[in-house]
Amino acid sequence: MISVSVRKLINRQQFEHVYQPLWDLFNWSIFGYESLVRVDGVNYVERLFQAAREEGCLYEFDLVLLESSISQFPFLEKKGRLLFVNVYPSTVLHHKFEPFLKRIIERFPYAKNRIVFELNETKAEEDIWGDDGLKAAIQTMREYGFYIAIDDVGKGASTLQKIIELQPDYVKLDRYFAQGLASNEEKQKIVSLLADYCGRKMVLVLEGIEKEVDLAQAKLLRVPAAQGYLLGKPGKLT
Repeated sequence: MISVSVRKLINRQQFEHVYQPLWDLFNWSIFGYESLVRVDGVNYVERLFQAAREEGCLYEFDLVLLESSISQFPFLEKKGRLLFVNVYPSTVLHHKFEPFLKRIIERFPYAKNRIVFELNETKAEEDIWGDDGLKAAIQTMREYGFYIAIDDVGKGASTLQKIIELQPDYVKLDRYFAQGLASNEEKQKIVSLLADYCGRKMVLVLEGIEKEVDLAQAKLLRVPAAQGYLLGKPGKLT
């Protein structure tokens, strides 16, 4: 249970952002950061979003977090690096989302072509993925200069169908595939298959890298990008 009101968090801006690096395994360099929200006294941030849904303010919470995350990211100092931000499909479909995109471009012109929206999967929004409006909304996002990622691939249902139909710029493979990758041939086959499928059309990002041996295996499988505690924990950027 969450004892705090999400609406109060929104009004008081009682949250902060930390950023976890994403690494280019071919060139061995950081190419982006994922923004993650932190709230004092809340250990499981996912419960905040469930509470926001129950309070009827998920859309407002999503947008406030997006804008504050973008405003806190040092785009100018981190020249060329991308910012990955999480967003719910229901937020993308909201009629006020496009005006929000316009405001972001106007307020942060240097952020154009530097932001990747990671579409979150939840059981509560499973039906939305089949909405034709989602494809149109994603196209609009691209026209404004934003990129698209599908998060936690391999964890939810019908993920491969989503990749084929939505053609995201980034495919983030669930941490399950990174854990024990070096010793699990079946995982190696799936990771290799996805790396080959994505090719140059999309960038495959293997999440949850925690051991050197699994990182080495990912490199052998020609995985182009990775993220995990071994490569860098979420933290403040200066």
